[in-house]
Amino acid sequence: MSTALVLGGGGLLGIGWMTGVLAALEESDALPAADADVVIGTSAGSATGAAVLQYGSATTLFDAMTRKSRRNAEMTPTGDLAAPMQAFGSIASSTAPDPERAQRFVALSDALSTADPHERRDAVASRLSGTTWPISLRVTALRSDGELVVFAADSGVDLVDAVTASCAVPGIWPTVTIDGATYVDGGSLSPTNAHLAEDVERVIVLAPMVDDPATARPDVAAVLARATVISPSSTTLSRSGDNPFDPDIRGLAAVLGYDDGLEALSLLR
Repeated sequence: MSTALVLGGGGLLGIGWMTGVLAALEESDALPAADADVVIGTSAGSATGAAVLQYGSATTLFDAMTRKSRRNAEMTPTGDLAAPMQAFGSIASSTAPDPERAQRFVALSDALSTADPHERRDAVASRLSGTTWPISLRVTALRSDGELVVFAADSGVDLVDAVTASCAVPGIWPTVTIDGATYVDGGSLSPTNAHLAEDVERVIVLAPMVDDPATARPDVAAVLARATVISPSSTTLSRSGDNPFDPDIRGLAAVLGYDDGLEALSLLR
């Protein structure tokens, strides 16, 4: 039976949480990430998937993350996050066509993001152990024409560029240019992009942010309905604070995710 591991968006909080969940699943032999036929990473999920597959062990990454949670190279967004996040939510929930929403996301980043693109790329690169593409990894990013692009090892695109594009949250981080095209966060239209696993028999979704059933695309909803979906527990949500981009949240989120992963083991048996 083929297996897809879908890793969704959720900022640095999501990276920490998913790393913890994957460490618990790996230690319990429930689902080592390397055993999945395909790993589909969106936004935070792209960074998590790339790092775990490169390290070869979620447990190794978990140990490093919990030790160095306050000594990482992540950037802290400047200014009030309320305005860009409110604008992002308004665009994401709009019924406008995808190309129009994509253009609005790009405009939002151009208007509000003050981060240096090179420094941002360096911060994303620090999450990885190198530039080698894991063969099973797929990385999503939304192109300015509304097309959800899926990058892979054979796409001819630098892994760091692909992950940086996938993590380019509109209004928070700058857009990313790849081969002359402009990209924003792969989770802009769906935090999971679970529909990309529609042809896979067994689908396991780690969703720091769950697709809204009221607005989810039918093809996304259809896959989620038959998938095993693991989301943060009420304990995790209550202890995670209100800033998913806080660099210091990763270590705590990883520990909370580990506990959530242990609780989710029954779902995978």
